[in-house]
Amino acid sequence: MHESIDAVAKALQSKLQKYRSRRNQGYHSGNSMGKDLMDVLDKMELDETAEEDDDVAADIMYSEADFIDVNKPNIMGVNSFDLENAIPINEAVFALDYVDHDFFVFKNEETGKASIVYKRNAGGVGLIEIP
Repeated sequence: MHESIDAVAKALQSKLQKYRSRRNQGYHSGNSMGKDLMDVLDKMELDETAEEDDDVAADIMYSEADFIDVNKPNIMGVNSFDLENAIPINEAVFALDYVDHDFFVFKNEETGKASIVYKRNAGGVGLIEIP
């Protein structure tokens, strides 16, 4: 019992440390971008197998199906939203908990315009009002 509690506490502590460092330093601090990659590349040593790897890589053939066409997006699903009936913001936030995605589009009762409530990565809810 104590071991499982310790394991959960350790996992929570590591997540908190990760979020604290992201909050303090951001996801990418200006000086450390690419530093980790450079450290890995510096530690790599070239040996005789590198020449063999080059020969193998030259033999690999790619077909046109292996590449993604950026001009033709892959649409995975289509959502439709009811913008006929206006609802208050607090009901939209309540509805946000019951949809399968991190946002909810609705007609704002106060403004009569389309609005979006969304779950923020840092926690809480955001509101986008469309003019």
